[in-house]
Amino acid sequence: MSSPLQVPRMRATARRVKAGGERFLGGVLPGSSSRRLREAAFADDWAAANMEARAATGPLWVVLGDSVSQGIGATTREVGYVGVVHELLRRRDAWRVVNLSRAGAGVADVLGRQLPELAALTAEQPAALVSCIIGIEDVARRTPGLDTSLRQVIAALPTGSVVGTIPRIGSGRPNPALDSVIREEAARHQLRIAELPSNPGRGRDHSILGDVGHSAWAKAVIAAIDGPPAEIASTTDPAIPVVPAVPDPS
Repeated sequence: MSSPLQVPRMRATARRVKAGGERFLGGVLPGSSSRRLREAAFADDWAAANMEARAATGPLWVVLGDSVSQGIGATTREVGYVGVVHELLRRRDAWRVVNLSRAGAGVADVLGRQLPELAALTAEQPAALVSCIIGIEDVARRTPGLDTSLRQVIAALPTGSVVGTIPRIGSGRPNPALDSVIREEAARHQLRIAELPSNPGRGRDHSILGDVGHSAWAKAVIAAIDGPPAEIASTTDPAIPVVPAVPDPS
């Protein structure tokens, strides 16, 4: 009988094989189908890894975010920035990682699903580290009210969490206004900022990042983890109100 861990891994393997077959056959099926299969494979891989992490002991890192935090674009899940950072943390202590990110997620998904999942996961014992890199999908979709939503997300994160700036991807424009929001709120709530590099190289199927890009993001996240919390700059407007944390839906 298959164990609970074997099922998602078997599904992940089957999906990776099928996605690879589509590429080998010259794209008989649409490229988007191959990408969806890889996204599902990475999600299944993380489902199995999350189960192992929940059952283990040691400092806990909880990841919130979108497809980049899933590792999409990297050759394997382990080569994604979360996998690289986790490996570096494991050299220091018996760190565990539970990855709550989802492919295609935006700020609304973090607010409505991932933050409640974080609250449930850490109800009895807080996580040693929480990170949230989000917003690229929202910029691409031109999500209205993104600045306000980002403030809500940051205000709801535990003190000391790591948040990322929103890098310029491809031919897109820089996001100085949104980055200013992230820096202001991170300073207000004593969070750490990962200064993510722009355009470090696309991955498979024109994914946002490839292996090189994920490695660059991993360096930025580690630097944030090891660095001090953000400080309020002298130019920050003190009249900007602090956005209260999102109420517990329970």
